[in-house]
Amino acid sequence: MHEFSIASQILDTAREHAAENDAVRVTHLEIEVGEASHVNPDQLETCMDAAKTDTIAADATVVVETATPHAECACGWSGEPDVAENALVYAPDLTCPECGERIELAGGDSCRLMSLTVSDEEPTADSTPTETA
Repeated sequence: MHEFSIASQILDTAREHAAENDAVRVTHLEIEVGEASHVNPDQLETCMDAAKTDTIAADATVVVETATPHAECACGWSGEPDVAENALVYAPDLTCPECGERIELAGGDSCRLMSLTVSDEEPTADSTPTETA
C-alpha cells in the first residue's frame, strides 16, 4: 500500500513548514487526491491517521478531498476525460473524444498537500481539535 508512504511524505512536508514557522504543532491538513492519481483517498486518510501518531500533527484534523481529472488535446479539445472507474488498478489509455488522438492529463492526476494550519502553542490537556470547513 503506497498510501502510507505518501502519508509519511505529506507529514514530512508539514513538519518542515511547521519548523520554518517556529510552530510546535500542526492542527489542520487539507489534501487533494486526483481521481486519476492511483491513490485511494480512503486508504490515504486511514494512513494519515496512523502516520501522524506521536508527531507534531498527532491531533491534526485531516481533510482529504478528491479532484476531477482534466485533460487537453493538441486539437484544442479540453475537458473531463472518460476515466475508467477502476483507474486505481491500471492506467487507462485516454483518447480525445473529438479527434481520437491521445490526450494528456492536465489536472486531477496528483496528490497534493493543499494547505496546513500550524500553532505555536502547546496543546492543553483539555483541548480537543476542532474540524474546520
